[in-house]
Amino acid sequence: MKPKIIIVDDHHTFRQGLKDLINIENIGEVIGEASDGAQFLDLLTSHSPDLILMDIDMNQMNGIETTQKALQKAPNLKVIALTMFENEEYLYKMIDVGATGFLLKSSHINELEKAIKLVVSGEKYFSFSLPGRNMINFGR
Repeated sequence: MKPKIIIVDDHHTFRQGLKDLINIENIGEVIGEASDGAQFLDLLTSHSPDLILMDIDMNQMNGIETTQKALQKAPNLKVIALTMFENEEYLYKMIDVGATGFLLKSSHINELEKAIKLVVSGEKYFSFSLPGRNMINFGR
């Protein structure tokens, strides 16, 4: 069964492209999308996703704060952080608030698919492009 996914990103074109890619490649089913954290938290009250693809750098409420609030409401939610920046600080902050994956927006479709499959199955995933990746402790 395909995972139900919500995409949270403040760039409409990126959201639409990611949604189309996920649907065309049959990676999952996008059941919702939000342009900011507040909109996503409202959406979460009426949807039951398996996975969230969460932009980190958004206006109004960033992905770190949004992830923390979402996981307080739905502790079993799986979140993959999406970012354009190879920034270890973002990575550690997202892990600290409970994200189970971290992926660069420049990642290839194969890496996106792999990350989604692993995270939905209960494993952790982080982009292999990140500096210091071998020192990350995901054993929380």
